[in-house]
Amino acid sequence: MSRPVNGLSAALAITFLVGAAPAPGRAAPGPAQPIAFSHRIHAGELGIGCLGCHVYAERSPVAGIPSMARCQGCHKFVKSDPDRPAIAKELAPLLAKLRAGEVVEWVRVHRLPDHVFFTHQRHVLAGVRCQECHGEVEKMDVMRQVSPLTMGWCLACHHRQQAEHPGRLHELTDCWTCHK
Repeated sequence: MSRPVNGLSAALAITFLVGAAPAPGRAAPGPAQPIAFSHRIHAGELGIGCLGCHVYAERSPVAGIPSMARCQGCHKFVKSDPDRPAIAKELAPLLAKLRAGEVVEWVRVHRLPDHVFFTHQRHVLAGVRCQECHGEVEKMDVMRQVSPLTMGWCLACHHRQQAEHPGRLHELTDCWTCHK
């Protein structure tokens, strides 16, 4: 049996939840990263596709964080931008890490509970665009979580897929599909 909640504790809980939530229509800011990295520049302006850096997404449960060798592949040539001096300043910490052979310790942005079995491979091969879950990454200077990635949110997408393909994809709402 549940206990009644007194007015003060309910008010505090609501204040906490409202205070912790982003303003309506705005996503929470992404976590601070050890060095600046703009998906807007890489994916947007330069047109580098998601799979160009997140190479495991097509064949693995995880998309993977790009290796320093992948960064080095471009940044051995791209060390500054004479037209935008601020870019050279932002590149300095990355170039220092590359010269020292160090790894950037990125802060994870998206995380699912351990009891959820999710594979990027299945979604990528099914034609799900990265933006459907991760938002318009190509417009983000700082990566942030846009979608809640909750069970209800995922199921809503799975139900839409079932509606678009009647008679198929019955496994999309089978518990064992996502919970092993």
